[in-house]
Amino acid sequence: MRQLTVPLTLLLCSAASAQTPQPQLSPQSAYEQATRPLEITRRAIENWSDSETAALAVAIKQGKEQCSARTPSQYTGEDLIAYARLCALGQQWPTVQDAATLYLHEQRTAKPPKTIAGFPGLPQAYAYLIDSSLQINDPTVALVTALEMLETVPYTDLTSHATNETIRYLQLIQTPDALRLLAKRQAVLLPLLRASVTANPASQQSLPIHSLYADGIALAALQQFANQPEAAAATITELEAALPSNLSPDDSILIAESRRQYALLGTPLPDLAPSAYLLREPVTFVPRDDANFGAASAFLLFPDWCAQCVRMGPQFTTALYRIGQYDVRFYALLAQATPLPTAAPAPAKPKPTSTKANRFLASSTASAVSTDPSQVLPKAPAELLRGTPTLIVSNDLLTRFAVTDIPLLIVTDHKRIIRFLQPATESVLTSGGLADQVITRVIEQWPAPSTK
Repeated sequence: MRQLTVPLTLLLCSAASAQTPQPQLSPQSAYEQATRPLEITRRAIENWSDSETAALAVAIKQGKEQCSARTPSQYTGEDLIAYARLCALGQQWPTVQDAATLYLHEQRTAKPPKTIAGFPGLPQAYAYLIDSSLQINDPTVALVTALEMLETVPYTDLTSHATNETIRYLQLIQTPDALRLLAKRQAVLLPLLRASVTANPASQQSLPIHSLYADGIALAALQQFANQPEAAAATITELEAALPSNLSPDDSILIAESRRQYALLGTPLPDLAPSAYLLREPVTFVPRDDANFGAASAFLLFPDWCAQCVRMGPQFTTALYRIGQYDVRFYALLAQATPLPTAAPAPAKPKPTSTKANRFLASSTASAVSTDPSQVLPKAPAELLRGTPTLIVSNDLLTRFAVTDIPLLIVTDHKRIIRFLQPATESVLTSGGLADQVITRVIEQWPAPSTK
């Protein structure tokens, strides 16, 4: 009897562990993830209807006119924030900068000194000043403002967005300044994580722990890109030590995604396992993953539902030939659930035996072909991208790269080591844009051996 005890116990333990449910996102977080594609699609103005874009044009025009009919000196206090909002709608960025600057000057010179309670628009003033400064290519003001914002107002979604906007702008053109801003922000984030506090209790815009973690890991990512692996390792150690032990399922699952994406930096590009290559015929041609990756390689990953990404198709070919001059490879990665189907052979035409049969066949065929545009099926994304340097890959690749925003820019060095991994805008492939800047930096920091 004793001999059966241990196996039976092990069997019961195994059954219990098999029945242990895996952690799940809360219904709210699951809803937010489910509606993310809708938000991304709506975010791109290119996807708006003609009536919506026409209404936007009218709003911008009226905002410009109303902004120009006033001056910042007419207003004080919260009216300045409203005026900055109006001028931002009209895209009058120098005036937005002036209005935000006036508001901040009022706060700094108030007698007696007043905190955010006396100036509730303070976070918005910093955000407007940062945004307008970047719009008019004045990164120095944006950097100084972002550093001051971290010292002055609570760390909320607005603070996160404004500092991230500045970091993205500076990361390639002024990398030391971007690292300085990230280090300053890290000094704010770590105490919040250690105390399990996500924001000032008085704020109505609190950030969850996984969002704080995502902002914190950005410092390590840029340190990796700046070829500072030891500093990046120290940042990760400190960030992990600051995390509370009692994470909710939402936080633990989403933090795991941030870790998984970060872990790809400095590692070989995983096998893409493409099912087709749309640049050449037949479409079943697939470039070998172990082929020469050139001085660097760039990939733009997106799902097939990203209409704005598919519309970038002409830019794919332009980028291929532009950066190809520098021995750089470029591929778009179209992630879809099913591989590209091979073309089915055309059905054999019937052979009528009489002139009468011929006339009947022509009549029935003509009636079967619909001339109603509403009945014509739209082309699939792969069809729209045919003739461009696009690889068809599995949807699983989106999970493997922990994609949360699209398109995702991936840049490797000549050894296929991933050096850069970041969501990008639809302007990523413009000449001198993000992709060109990242590629240039990768070639400089991880040069291929000379062939001479």
